[in-house]
Amino acid sequence: MKFDASRPVIAAKTLAAIDHALELDQGNKYRELLRKTISLAEDAYRQDDHPFRAHLGASLIGKDCPRELWYSFRWTEKVRHQGRLLRLFNRGHLEEARFIALLQLIGCEVWSQNINGTQFRILYHKDHFGGSCDCVARGIPDDPTTPILCEFKTHSDKSYNKVAKEGVRSAKFEHYVQMQMYMGGLKLTRALYLAVNKDNDAIYPELVDFDEEQFNKYLTRAEYVIFSVIPPKKVSESPGWFACKFCDFRNQCHANAAPNRNCRTCTSSVVESDGKWICSKHSKELDKQEQLAGCADYSVAPAFTNRTS
Repeated sequence: MKFDASRPVIAAKTLAAIDHALELDQGNKYRELLRKTISLAEDAYRQDDHPFRAHLGASLIGKDCPRELWYSFRWTEKVRHQGRLLRLFNRGHLEEARFIALLQLIGCEVWSQNINGTQFRILYHKDHFGGSCDCVARGIPDDPTTPILCEFKTHSDKSYNKVAKEGVRSAKFEHYVQMQMYMGGLKLTRALYLAVNKDNDAIYPELVDFDEEQFNKYLTRAEYVIFSVIPPKKVSESPGWFACKFCDFRNQCHANAAPNRNCRTCTSSVVESDGKWICSKHSKELDKQEQLAGCADYSVAPAFTNRTS
């Protein structure tokens, strides 16, 4: 059946099945499953000491400001986080294992890795754009025969209550778009959004249908951000705007601070449509480590010094 996209569709049967299964043996089976799934939450324990991802992420493409995306893809700022935020990010990664164990507990078939033992990934624009989904499941009580994309998120109490009241499309559009990109890339027609309240462990479950129009819109947006040689228009001209105050790139965007020194901010670097970064000065393809290192011939690209609003 086709759900009405104008209002949230709650996966009430799925949540009821989870609670019932936990209560049957007071969580014993769940804990047994969790011991097995926790090792699959590879993002929680991955060793990665460089601050940049090579591609533009599907988890970011729904953000309000296209210039923020442009700066991120071009490694404009080496972002450093405080310990509390790093713990918070890790909490989100660990939550994936908990949700997978809960779905397995109610009898769902859950696929969180491909035959190579890695997460399911989508890649577009010759690998310049993509991302990894949490899992795909079949046997979801609210739609038991359809393979369904699963997206798991942790929320503060305030954020959770907003999502539970308005639905993910209205309250967390960035998450909604992320699911659209994964569904389109994996050829799936439906997603299950499971949001957990970190204050009280309440779960909000919503079913989301694939929207081809949104998928194509944000795939086109990704192409524009990747290949534009000038910064896109910023979301606000005011550095005091709420989103700008907390943006990692506010100093470059509003205060004309110099960008991080690496190949992606150099005037000689060119992003190619075949998925490569090329140095026009040295006529060579640049791998990620070379891009990070830069060279003695570095010269900041005009796009970072002659900015327009």
